[in-house]
Amino acid sequence: MKTKRRNTGLDDDRRQASRMPYPTAMSYRSGTAAGLGTVVDISSHGMYFESPTPLTTGDQLCIDFQFRNSHAAMEICGEITRTTPAGAGVRFLW
Repeated sequence: MKTKRRNTGLDDDRRQASRMPYPTAMSYRSGTAAGLGTVVDISSHGMYFESPTPLTTGDQLCIDFQFRNSHAAMEICGEITRTTPAGAGVRFLW
């Protein structure tokens, strides 16, 4: 059974890992901006999040959110690889 995927405007063929829906509040900061948003989906390689703040492809940022079940804090840094009017796709920098 296939699940209906929300159209985020990102090219699914470019993904290296399957993303799972993970709606949760988050914050982010980069060298020039900071803001709040909502994680839409996440994988081991990246995530897509929605934010009212315009973001720029190529910018690096650090993202903070909490795991819902354990309430453990998570901070991860990444690079914006795609933007849409609603948010951005991020590749994690490991």
